[in-house]
Amino acid sequence: MPFAVGDTAVVRTFGNKRGEIIAISRDGRYQVRIDGISMWCHEPDLAVADPPKKQKAPARPRQASPDETAASPGRVDLHGLTVEDALGRMVDEIDRSLRRGADRVEVVHGKGSGRVMAAVHRQLAAMSVVAAFRLDPHNPGVTWAHFR
Repeated sequence: MPFAVGDTAVVRTFGNKRGEIIAISRDGRYQVRIDGISMWCHEPDLAVADPPKKQKAPARPRQASPDETAASPGRVDLHGLTVEDALGRMVDEIDRSLRRGADRVEVVHGKGSGRVMAAVHRQLAAMSVVAAFRLDPHNPGVTWAHFR
């Protein structure tokens, strides 16, 4: 059963993958394109492809609950930074998170000597946009800052 250019065929020798016939040679071989790969096949290697199955209608979008309306929380990693650089990067991430609509930010300062953590806490306490902040109960190297 000969195929024509543009037909869809199943290539049996290539894991029964569906492909499109893109060329036919004079010696009866078919060039088939499968997922961006092109190969030459003999007619016995090919089978007629079944028509594609109908796609289900897309599901209606789910309404978000009020708890899900805020953007994902911001996150900033301050490992290896000086106190001055860490505070600058934290303030930048707070600004980005607020503009994105997040309700909180995760500040990863690490445990270390505690200088960066103390400076982060002083800065957060002085910021009017921060309603509250606390150490993560499971990781003392992380502080969560919640916005107003």
